[in-house]
Amino acid sequence: MQKLILLIVFYVLGITAFAQVPPKYISMGQNETPKNYYQKEEDAAARKDSIIKAKRDKQNRQKAIDIGAGGLITSLNFFKNAQTFTYYPASSFRLYAQPNSFIQFLVDYSHVQQVNILPTWLNVQNTYIDLDAHFMLHPANADRTTVYFILGASSQIWKGFYTGIDNYNYYALHVLPNTSYKTVYYGGSIGIGFEFKIINRLNLYGEVRYRITQTDVGFGLSDVCYGAGVKYTLFDFHPKPIYNKPSKHFHWF
Repeated sequence: MQKLILLIVFYVLGITAFAQVPPKYISMGQNETPKNYYQKEEDAAARKDSIIKAKRDKQNRQKAIDIGAGGLITSLNFFKNAQTFTYYPASSFRLYAQPNSFIQFLVDYSHVQQVNILPTWLNVQNTYIDLDAHFMLHPANADRTTVYFILGASSQIWKGFYTGIDNYNYYALHVLPNTSYKTVYYGGSIGIGFEFKIINRLNLYGEVRYRITQTDVGFGLSDVCYGAGVKYTLFDFHPKPIYNKPSKHFHWF
């Protein structure tokens, strides 16, 4: 009877001790210790984090060269436009250079269709050349969307036939009536925009820009333009993930 009681006591103590072992240890191999087991879990978590970071970096390209094309509407020049409707369509072509994921530089060439600003100007032709920097923000919960702030330099090539009729800035614009006039205005631009990734290399962009220019009649806000278009990545210099060569401790399973 005493032996039976001792066997029952030892059995209960053994079950209690085994139950106190963390469940994770049960699945350990024969050559594993708790320290090695937890190290493997930490390594697996680190690999998972690196994969997530790599996907995020792929969405938000770090280094790239892109091209873009789109359209915009522009007021041409508030100082020279006395019409009620002041906006005209234009086509835009761009070349981007992105050194990192927080800033990109671009050259923008925009050509406005020929218009008449009656009765003062005829056959008006305008071309804009902009050198801009985009300071980029990546919202945490929107992997496909990038918001950016625009700061840059701008030039406007103005060409048209001046009639001199109803020119309210005649005192500042020293041009003879019924003559052709051509000039270049220089200034700066500020604005905001966004990009939305459609597919891997193709983005949609939209933006609003304010041009501040030195014109014939003074310095000030000369244009507010609205643009939209597409951007395509020609070259992506995203670094390839580091490949760790398996060591002698590498296991397939």
